[in-house]
Amino acid sequence: MKLVTAALLALLLALPVIAAEEVTSHPLLELARERALAPGKVERGASDGSAVRQARHALEQARVPADAECAAAIGAARFAELYVELAASNAEAGDLAAAADAYRRAHTCRPHDANILAALAGVLFDARDLRGTREAISASLAIDPRSVSANRIAANLDFVEERWADAISRFRYVASSDEDRRQAGYGQLMYWLAQLRGGISKPEFVTRTPSEYWPQPLLLYMRGEYTEAELVGPVTAGDRDDNIIPNTGTDERLCEALFYVGEEYWARGQPEVARDYFAALVNLKVLYFLEHGLALVEIAKLRR
Repeated sequence: MKLVTAALLALLLALPVIAAEEVTSHPLLELARERALAPGKVERGASDGSAVRQARHALEQARVPADAECAAAIGAARFAELYVELAASNAEAGDLAAAADAYRRAHTCRPHDANILAALAGVLFDARDLRGTREAISASLAIDPRSVSANRIAANLDFVEERWADAISRFRYVASSDEDRRQAGYGQLMYWLAQLRGGISKPEFVTRTPSEYWPQPLLLYMRGEYTEAELVGPVTAGDRDDNIIPNTGTDERLCEALFYVGEEYWARGQPEVARDYFAALVNLKVLYFLEHGLALVEIAKLRR
């Protein structure tokens, strides 16, 4: 009788521990759900449309020539700049079709500007026009094949289209070539995930001195040096007064963490968990982050 009682007692003592593990199994997901429901939640990067109106007014005042004549006009560079400003304003306002149209018109004024084509590709990617993205970014790279930003867009496209060999090669280039060590960290993360999603069981990072700032905790997580629960601290530290890095508040860090951790779940054979992470990311409404657009594309793929 004492043996049975002891066994029951051991079982009862174990139950709360198991329940606690289940509750905290996805701490980033729980944090995202809490923040998405917070009072006064607004879209990060949303626009009231005033910038669009100002950009249109500037174009009207400049009397830009017809598209076919713009490249040969004396003010071609200035006209292209005005169209780029209109495109960026439309993108911030959420009108991606109008942004793409403005970038195309900027391109007619400066047909050999690789940056305009790369910006067009970025907008088309956010609009989930993957064919248009491929055309625009290929044209950009034909002009400037060493552009880190253009290679990053091309690599992201390769990633979502599951062209793993191309994605690995491009992200390796981005991770090793970006002069900004902190920005290179994002290339490192995608390089690691492209290898993992591509079936490489032991991925690696490019050897270079890392930044000590965000997103370094995410790289440590990928290497198994942080648990997901331990990531919550660096994520919430984004709202501390001593964080002076722009666009790295808690919501922004959480947006990024949800994407990269979600992709790791997918690589480890849990696409349904990845979908939950991507959905939580979208609900944070950090619209201007690349990870937001990537998550939307991945959600569309998972639905199919």
